[in-house]
Amino acid sequence: MNTRTLLTAGMALTLVGQAGCAYHAKHYGPPSIVADRITYNTAVATSWKEQTLLNIVKLRYMDTPFFVDVPQITGGYTLQTAAGANAGIYPPLNPLASFAQQLGLTLNFQAAYQDRPTISYTPQTGSQFIRNLTQPVNPGSVLFLLQSGYPADVVFGLTVDSINGVRNQSVTGGQVRPADPEFDRIVKALRRAQISGHVGIRVEHEKDKKDAVTFFFRDQDLDPDLAEELAQVRRTLKLDPARGDFRVAFGAAASQPNEIAVLSRSVLRVLSELATHVHPPPEHVASGIVPDLGAVPHDPQTPLQVYSSPTPPVDPFVAVCYEGYWFWIDKSDFRSKRTLSYLLVLLALADTGAKESLPVITISAN
Repeated sequence: MNTRTLLTAGMALTLVGQAGCAYHAKHYGPPSIVADRITYNTAVATSWKEQTLLNIVKLRYMDTPFFVDVPQITGGYTLQTAAGANAGIYPPLNPLASFAQQLGLTLNFQAAYQDRPTISYTPQTGSQFIRNLTQPVNPGSVLFLLQSGYPADVVFGLTVDSINGVRNQSVTGGQVRPADPEFDRIVKALRRAQISGHVGIRVEHEKDKKDAVTFFFRDQDLDPDLAEELAQVRRTLKLDPARGDFRVAFGAAASQPNEIAVLSRSVLRVLSELATHVHPPPEHVASGIVPDLGAVPHDPQTPLQVYSSPTPPVDPFVAVCYEGYWFWIDKSDFRSKRTLSYLLVLLALADTGAKESLPVITISAN
């Protein structure tokens, strides 16, 4: 027997065994995290944006909004491998054949990989969810958004119906009611004071009572122009000019001079208000499948702009198809993108709405 030939055959079998061990030694779990985590994150975020935009469009058409949650994603991976080698000495066809020509070697390697993700969907229905959607967001939560750095003009514009009776723009029964001119001046002044750190909130803990939220003005080292604007805010809201802090309450009108009454909106109301900024195709308005809201200003400063067309848009931020038309938000529209991201926070705040006490309705007698 040729010694070199035997060594060659033995080395081949050894390499097969080592290859099989090396293949099994790889860890296929950790690379799946890198491959899947970002893609699942992107898919869920895109789906959430599309679902939110679709519900806004449906409300513009007086259709019923509906939410489906994705509470859990479970990835399941299966990897099966098998390797083998067969060798034998076969009778030569040629009597003069060498031993190497008589030696037969067969290598066999098999691998099977399966990816079986399990995705759970939960329709958001039931009385609990309806209460969370329709109950106004707690005014304290609205002010906490300001304390967290959210712009005052955006927060008040989205979530507040009125401040001490000064009304924001609103839509009721398919009719748009414009905002009081003083409302815009108030929120813009509060935004400037927020940037300079001259307004804020604090939480006061009272014995045997719920925590109370206090809104305060910091009048020290004020710019003269800003000082005049905040003084005008106090006069407009009928606040005591000698006080610097005011108790925050839910309602349409304040009951005393040291109080700021905030009539906040529910998440459903916020979505309905944003629906007024959806621009449906003229043929849908003419046919009556979408209500005509009249001359709604097409202002680039509005919090949301949703456009429509019969063909899919090119590279939008988010787009959905409804009633045979495409509705989308432009990728360069910073305000609309910002508003859509704030809606996620508002939906999270709505989850705690049912745990809070029902608000007291204040009706102004004059």
